[in-house]
Amino acid sequence: MFFRVLHCIPSLLGGGAERQLCYLAAGLVRRGHEVHVAYQHDGPNFPLLQESGARLHRIPARRSFDPRAAVSIAELLKRERVQVLQTWLRRMDIWGGVASGFAGVPWLFSERSQSVTLDERTPSARALRALLPLARAVVANSETAADIWRRGGRVPVRVVPNAIPVDHIESVAPADRRELGLPEGVPLILYAGRFTPGKNVPLLGDALASVLRERPEVHALMLGEGPELAGFREWVRAQGLARRIVLPGYRDDLFRWMKASTVFVSPSRSEGRPNVVMEAMACRCPMVLSDIAPHREFVAEGEAVWCRTDDVTSLREGLARALDDAEAGRERATRALTSIRRFSIDAMVDAYDAIYREVVTRGG
Repeated sequence: MFFRVLHCIPSLLGGGAERQLCYLAAGLVRRGHEVHVAYQHDGPNFPLLQESGARLHRIPARRSFDPRAAVSIAELLKRERVQVLQTWLRRMDIWGGVASGFAGVPWLFSERSQSVTLDERTPSARALRALLPLARAVVANSETAADIWRRGGRVPVRVVPNAIPVDHIESVAPADRRELGLPEGVPLILYAGRFTPGKNVPLLGDALASVLRERPEVHALMLGEGPELAGFREWVRAQGLARRIVLPGYRDDLFRWMKASTVFVSPSRSEGRPNVVMEAMACRCPMVLSDIAPHREFVAEGEAVWCRTDDVTSLREGLARALDDAEAGRERATRALTSIRRFSIDAMVDAYDAIYREVVTRGG
């Protein structure tokens, strides 16, 4: 059974949700499904989505929460005779939910990062909770996120873990550090992610400053963008570390830099199923991770060095441990690579195919 599916996402920026949609769209097209994607803004993931074979529809928007988007989505649902609507990220969750009600198309809400708690009081969170009874299911990418919605008890909850192209990642060659002015042959700590409050970047900055002052040979590379990046750059300059903490912004060759790094660090306070950690595992890059449930859900005890989210000493000591024992790091990284292979794109597509079949055969 083949389906006509419309995915709605606000943008095609360099985030994890955008990348997962690209992987899923390509997999669904390979299975013979007719896949449409509605978006408002393009970005680094746009070329990958173009390659997927999905039919792309840009929706005009004058501002972030433009109610005309709901009208455009409803018209698209009817014109393309869509059988299943799936939304990604809050803005499109709201407008897609409204459009599904008008068009009478089954709606799947994707929970990517515990983005709305049951007691959050922002206007957008209240709007989403009001719309949620219209959804046929919440599809979360982790059990941690799914538990939030199960407590609400209003709609069925399914879990489909994120997936990564392990074979492709393994074929990528390491970067030449000189491309970013980094020295070869010295320890390199890598952070990759958004510069937003949940990523815990200020704590990481304090830990890096301590480690780098104690170890003059160590450098750090921090990839990504976000509202806290400009302020963090100023802080790095004020610390006199601008030559040793390199901040080039977003890059589309992350796998190369993971393979050129000594240690990957993710100190996040909250996550869904973070692509970047899964990618570090596939790159066999030794990891220092915050001890939070979303990380523990798919990373075993012996596959990373663990640290607390509110303790700079814990993070500093974790980084030092990873730097000091390279052999133990390689052993952890090898175990992590073996573990991550189970999260294949084919497995993710199988899971979504079953969910689409369920909602369509229940009567649309």
